Amino acid sequence: MSADAARAPSALPAGLAQAFRLAAAELGMCSAAWLFTDEVHAVGGDALLNALRDELGRAYPVLDTVVAARLDGATGPDVALDGVLELCRGASRVLVVGNEARFLDPLVKALPDVDFVLLTSQMLGADWERVAANFDGRVTTVQLGELQRSAGLGTVLLTFVYGVGRATAHVLPNWVRVGGEDTRIQFRRLVGWDVLRRPFYVYPRWLVEVSTESFTHLVTA
Repeated sequence: MSADAARAPSALPAGLAQAFRLAAAELGMCSAAWLFTDEVHAVGGDALLNALRDELGRAYPVLDTVVAARLDGATGPDVALDGVLELCRGASRVLVVGNEARFLDPLVKALPDVDFVLLTSQMLGADWERVAANFDGRVTTVQLGELQRSAGLGTVLLTFVYGVGRATAHVLPNWVRVGGEDTRIQFRRLVGWDVLRRPFYVYPRWLVEVSTESFTHLVTA
């Protein structure tokens, strides 16, 4: 028996699924997945990570993929800002579809003269006022019906992408409602930022598949 297996608890804590859903709502699915993966691995090593994947992986495919990455030796998300920074520099505003705290936080800090606006959604039941408050006043929110007030040729429309295939990418459902041919003329750029960079092992519920052509720029490295 390995040392990890010997010290791993026999079961995951009760209420873990509810806790992950709350974290995913307010931190983003990928950011929450890395947080939970780190904590579970610290407690029970690979054995408990496998238990986490078995229990929650089908309900939360991003978590399943992140656990697989950790089991393969990855130690955290690759938060490479250079490509996104280059696309956002010179903009007066970045309108963000979705939230990934571990990626958005350093981007906001790196662009102190740019206004950041989060497009709210009902998915997972996030408290968007609390989400925005985590950014120390640098981020505001807007609802879908008020989107046009944040549009303009000085605004970059940015969304988080969860894996990119040959011609398709997985995104949050709100992107389908705001990213289209008629949107291209309303924004400076339409940017997709791949935060997962691995294929899914189970059906990616919570997400939708779109053509990579729905973006003017797709950042994958």
